[in-house]
Amino acid sequence: MRHFDTWVLRDPYSIWHYYPTGHRWRDTVRDLIQSRTICSPENNLKPPIDWSPPQSQQSPLLRLPAEIRQIIWSYVFTNSSTPNAQTIHLVQLKGKIRHVRCPNPVHISLNPKPNHPNPSLTQNRHCCPTTPARWRIYDGRVPGHSDRLLYPHTHSNLPLTLSNSNTALLRVCRSIYFEAETILYRASQFDVDDLYTFIAFVTSLSPTARAAISRLTVQWMPIWVPMAGLDHKGSIYAHTHSDELWVRFWEVVASLEGLRVLGLSLDLGRFTSVVGSTGEAVVSGQRIPFGIEEGWVKPILRVRGLKEFDLAVTARCDLLAKGVVEGELVRDVGLLREQLRGMLSVPRERKREVKGMKKRKIILAITAA
Repeated sequence: MRHFDTWVLRDPYSIWHYYPTGHRWRDTVRDLIQSRTICSPENNLKPPIDWSPPQSQQSPLLRLPAEIRQIIWSYVFTNSSTPNAQTIHLVQLKGKIRHVRCPNPVHISLNPKPNHPNPSLTQNRHCCPTTPARWRIYDGRVPGHSDRLLYPHTHSNLPLTLSNSNTALLRVCRSIYFEAETILYRASQFDVDDLYTFIAFVTSLSPTARAAISRLTVQWMPIWVPMAGLDHKGSIYAHTHSDELWVRFWEVVASLEGLRVLGLSLDLGRFTSVVGSTGEAVVSGQRIPFGIEEGWVKPILRVRGLKEFDLAVTARCDLLAKGVVEGELVRDVGLLREQLRGMLSVPRERKREVKGMKKRKIILAITAA
């Protein structure tokens, strides 16, 4: 167990690494890690957590009128220098969910230009270069990232940029926590580029805080097309890119009752071209079919009640590949974006009413028969 403990502390997700003695870990241990039975952020939680509000209020601060307390909480947890929401990059570091407060707040516009996604979705976290997940550093030229580790976030300077200042107020007492937590989550725009990191983050929140999340940006790099029968259980990416994880992630997003602003950015990596014998450019790279009926889109359709939605696709292309890929991406992505905006903006109440109407029609049909 001594060697096992050392290995877990060093890199719990490197399930294909070997012993220092040259022996590979047993399949049973690797299966436990892939199924997230061990070495998982969710396992670091300490349930059950009592989310019920306290009955007594002993702090002198809590004797102030509720209106004044709300002004204090808003001053602490919101950025008064800008009307935009503060962007919080969620990261996973050694099995724990942490965050980095972005110095450049972004906002998804209510009226984005057609076929021109907002800059917030095309940054790919370049605003905070220590926060992107390792598999999104596809060219290997970003200093500080390690290709030997399978952690999502491995930049060597990431621990120096983590944020834990403003939220310290929530740890004063339970009364302040239950009064101020909704302000923090409602005033922040969460940015995530690892699906499981967001799932573990939401799992750790109280039901009140979970319902207060109103803005979310998902910047994701597919290793293979989800829901297309391309799952590779033997891959080193099986614990971060799988159909089961893709469906589970969107189930969690759909469960956020207060979510109103959603942005989805797909990073397709690099496209290269080679001129064939006929003189035409042959383009190679990660392609995703864009259509409302595609399998990877169907889990997203569970989301309801949005006021703003945007979809962006980023890729790196040479000159020949850009001429081939850019036109079809602009056309297909623009069409899918408009279709999703119409479907995801349906109010949650209307969805329940439709179910009730179907049920009444069935009862009337049986009665008429």
